[in-house]
Amino acid sequence: MKFRSRLVVNLDNLAYNVNQIRKITPNTNILFMIKADGYGHGMIPIARYAITELGIREFGCATIGEALKLREELNELEFDIYVFSDIQLELLENVDIYLKRRIIPVISNVSELDYILHTPELRNFPICLKFNTGMNRLGLDPNDAPLIVNRLKQHGRTSVHHLISHYANASAGMDANQTNVLQRTRFEEIKKFFRDAGITLERTSQSNSGSIEQKTGLRENSGDTHARPGLMLYGPSSLNDGVPGSFQGKLVSKLETYILRVFEVQKGDVVGYNSTPCPEDGLIAILAIGYGDGFFNRYSGAHLYHKGFEGTIIGRVSMDMTHVFFPKEAIGKITAHEIFTIWGQTEDDLKKFCMETKTIPYEVFCALLPRVPRVYRLN
Repeated sequence: MKFRSRLVVNLDNLAYNVNQIRKITPNTNILFMIKADGYGHGMIPIARYAITELGIREFGCATIGEALKLREELNELEFDIYVFSDIQLELLENVDIYLKRRIIPVISNVSELDYILHTPELRNFPICLKFNTGMNRLGLDPNDAPLIVNRLKQHGRTSVHHLISHYANASAGMDANQTNVLQRTRFEEIKKFFRDAGITLERTSQSNSGSIEQKTGLRENSGDTHARPGLMLYGPSSLNDGVPGSFQGKLVSKLETYILRVFEVQKGDVVGYNSTPCPEDGLIAILAIGYGDGFFNRYSGAHLYHKGFEGTIIGRVSMDMTHVFFPKEAIGKITAHEIFTIWGQTEDDLKKFCMETKTIPYEVFCALLPRVPRVYRLN
């Protein structure tokens, strides 16, 4: 683990974002998505703060391992956990985990539903069903809705704990994008079919971050009881440029490292692997971060900012270091051992970094490895 490179997580900003989401989603419950180690921010500290300070009681994970870690490390706290994709329900030992640790698998195919219905130990287990309304990822086929209803009734089931779908294009306009319109219509049809068949839907949800930002799929306009924010919890918007939204979040994290060394260069001097030539006279600052920390070689060419100077990541990012080229005006003003903020100085610097590196905030956050410690701060 490094000590002078760190991801500083501002919990006050997390609280701000949750409060903004609640303003957008009045009377709609929040199912807080915390998969991939809290989108790289540290699942356990984030969840603990969300439960104890923000009143969150439901979380979404991707794997049974993530859910089990939450339950084991926060066993004194009361909350519900859903596993959305890698549920591994067919393994006998996992059935025992679901039962004893109160973890809810999200069922996305008929065979998983049959397993629950035919396993005596699971006869009172809550059923959570996810339908594929057009994303064509995991999810039950809407055409199987009659079959599913019949099987529920055959086993004395008259309710579904949570009925779920997921938008494929929530970053686009919810009314302008035809797939969004189709998915919204299909989900409403599925809900109606279950209710008309006498199946109670205790909870329903379809909205992810982009649709929440556009006020779609909330209790007021769809009757859904829950919304499932993900990326927006951590600050960035999920919307494409030009798509209007109602969310102005605060970036939760700040990636800091420090300058190992600085030295002057002349035009044509080479640095790093592959001997990349410097474009002009200037200053090289070597940062104590590299792909061994989850800061990748493909970030080469991106601009970083320090003390009002614009620098460019030059040459190949190595395992432990990154070269940043600054103009000659920075000579004498940027020095070794200074703290260097890669993102988090301004609200839009992460967005600029993602645009330049042709990536997205999800990837940048989740890529950071455990060698970069997470530090949590208030105020």
